[in-house]
Amino acid sequence: RIERDGAPIQVHRRKALALIAYLITTGRSHSREALAALLWPEYDHDSARAGLRRALAALRKALGENVLEADREVIGLSHDAMTWLDVNAFQERLAACQAHDHRQTQVCQDCLVLLSEAAALYGDHFMAGFTLPDSPDFDEWQRYRAQSLRDELTAVLERLARGHGERNEY
Repeated sequence: RIERDGAPIQVHRRKALALIAYLITTGRSHSREALAALLWPEYDHDSARAGLRRALAALRKALGENVLEADREVIGLSHDAMTWLDVNAFQERLAACQAHDHRQTQVCQDCLVLLSEAAALYGDHFMAGFTLPDSPDFDEWQRYRAQSLRDELTAVLERLARGHGERNEY
C-alpha cells in the first residue's frame, strides 16, 4: 500500500508498482538497463526502455515529481523524498535489539518492547498477492525477500515467547 499524508495513492500500472517497491525496498539507485531487464525481460532493449519510461511517468503522476530521481542512466528515490517503509521500521527494531549488550538468547525488557513493535508492524507477508508472472527475476527477488522477512518474524515471535515465558507473562 502506498499513502501520502494518510491517504491511499493508486498506481494503476503493475510494473510501476513493482518498480517503486523495488526502489524503496532496496534503498538505492539502479541503472535503467538493470531495471528494464528486471521488469521487461522478454522485450527488446528499446521496448523495455519504453516500458520503463511509461512506468516512471505513471509513478510521477501518482507520487508527484519530487519522489524519484532519474537521469539517462540511473533511477532512484530522491534524497528529499520523505518515505516510511514498514519493512525498514521492522528491521530497525530488530537492529536495535541486536545492539543491546547481552546475548541474543536473552530478552531484556527493552527488547520485549522492540520485538512487540516489530511483530505489530508485520501485517502480512511482503507484497502478499502481488506477482509479475512475465518477470521471473522480479518474482524471485520478491519471493526471496518475503521468505527472509518471514524467517525474521519467526525469530521475533520465538524471542517474544521466550522473553514473556521467562517472566511468567502468558
